[in-house]
Amino acid sequence: MIETVALVHVRDKRVLLVRTHGRKAFYLPGGKFEPGETDLVALTREVLEETGCALRPETVRPYGAFSGDAHGQAAGTQVRITTYTGEITGDPTANSEIAECGYHTYEEYSAMPETAPVVHAIVNDLHRHGLL
Repeated sequence: MIETVALVHVRDKRVLLVRTHGRKAFYLPGGKFEPGETDLVALTREVLEETGCALRPETVRPYGAFSGDAHGQAAGTQVRITTYTGEITGDPTANSEIAECGYHTYEEYSAMPETAPVVHAIVNDLHRHGLL
């Protein structure tokens, strides 16, 4: 099981998504833990690395944990993404590891030719709750 954290950041019924170089699917900003990191520390670091934006820790709230097949990994590899909502400072921009960064509607994400199964489940959940 690959354990990760991710930010669910919705603005104007659009969710913030990033795409790394060499990949077609978009993901929520976030990623794997470095040794000794808590969820908040890992999330803060990943959001800054991937979007150039600082996460405002006082606004961070749990959203939910989602598990399933890990996209782009060997068959049978599972991932658990523990998600949090929170506010960021600045405008997200792609950087060295990120090819694209921006906000997407449910319809835009659903129409993408390739999506990560667990991220798709999270986007569907946001849509079911009327957030997208």
